[in-house]
Amino acid sequence: MVEGILALAATLAALAGAGTLVQRALKDKRIHLWVWAAATGTAGLALAALAVGQFAGFSSPVFRSMAITGALLAPACIAVGAIELCVKALQARFATRLIAVSYSLVAVVVLLFDPLSNDSLGDAAPHPGDVYGLLPGGLLTGAMVLVIVALLAAVATVVVRSQKRDKDAYELMAPAGLAAGAGLVGLVAVGYLPGLVKIIGLAAAAGMVWFAAWRTLDTADGADEEQDEKDGGARTGRAAGSGRGSRTERRDPQEKEAEDEMAYEPPRPHRARPDTHGMMRPEPPQPPQAPLPPRHTGSRPLPPQPPQSVPPQGPPTTQMPGPVVGDDWFAPAPPQPPQPSRIMGPYGQIVVYTLLDGREQAFDRQVNQLIGQAVQAEPGILIFTCHEVDGAPTQRISYQLFRDREAFDEHQGRPYVHRFQAESRTHVLATNVIDLKLTGGSLPVLR
Repeated sequence: MVEGILALAATLAALAGAGTLVQRALKDKRIHLWVWAAATGTAGLALAALAVGQFAGFSSPVFRSMAITGALLAPACIAVGAIELCVKALQARFATRLIAVSYSLVAVVVLLFDPLSNDSLGDAAPHPGDVYGLLPGGLLTGAMVLVIVALLAAVATVVVRSQKRDKDAYELMAPAGLAAGAGLVGLVAVGYLPGLVKIIGLAAAAGMVWFAAWRTLDTADGADEEQDEKDGGARTGRAAGSGRGSRTERRDPQEKEAEDEMAYEPPRPHRARPDTHGMMRPEPPQPPQAPLPPRHTGSRPLPPQPPQSVPPQGPPTTQMPGPVVGDDWFAPAPPQPPQPSRIMGPYGQIVVYTLLDGREQAFDRQVNQLIGQAVQAEPGILIFTCHEVDGAPTQRISYQLFRDREAFDEHQGRPYVHRFQAESRTHVLATNVIDLKLTGGSLPVLR
């Protein structure tokens, strides 16, 4: 009874974790999240079969469900997700998907219809190797070997990338290690451990792969926050978060420009002048009700003059023995308006992509993910689209229009832009970039 209740509680937790990963995968559209959500869900189904077996006995359908989901599908999904996360080469990821799908289909058919060597299974959870015959047992053993090889390959890839000073590899070490541990624990738990320990081990494997998936999300969010803080601090002089680890707040552009104008201080007039020794001294007070003498183009001393009189003019000299009232040195500089470098017109870019045959859908998925992330996170984007050329299926034209050049530079420094540029190289044959400056027309809607 205790084992059945524990298995039921672990089932609910695993299925809930799979649901949260599905929700996040719908938002981020990352393949390893989908695969690890499937791994958590299949582990939950295996726990559900264990719970039913503890309460009602292990019949043939219950045992087959536990063996297929717990010993085959869940470890395979964990291994495929680790390869998708850690390996950059598209060919290696595609080969892993092909092998996993084809092998799993054959193994599932055999495990479903191959006769069991013992029809009376009893109340205890049996080991798959003790009940299945030679062929299904060999398929389960082969699946175990393939899973272990894939997990070791993922971990080795991360280690090699870290030796090459790949910053992303350091962030992937913890998720890769957790995924490898989850796959090994799940295989050992279903295939070799007894009843209660089997339930605990399978639940631990589901929890480890769920935690590994969320570690990748925390890493990506942390990188975005760090980049936002750097960009915000350098360009606007304000903090990127609220001081409690929150994400950057999006403000209305009109509010931002109003605050910038209020924060602007015009230069103060210079109230000191150099004397004959190069020292700075304050300007002496002017006598009340005394008319100012005419300005002179050169610097020369003026003799003391009585009030209400105009000093005589003589030949110019280069000496300055004392302060000269009304000299050009005393004319305060008028306040200067803000420099127009910050106020620039819209800046755009057109990128023409020539894709490889058969890579169109993969490229479209990546560019749609980039557009969704950029439009949501960057208020400086006015237009961001990608078009397919009519009559040329391998041609794509991306049109980007930003509020100014500063918004474009900020966009180019985003982590998801760098990730798109790295991952889309395997789909692109050639690119042509055209920079644009708006010289005419109107923009009816500015975000």
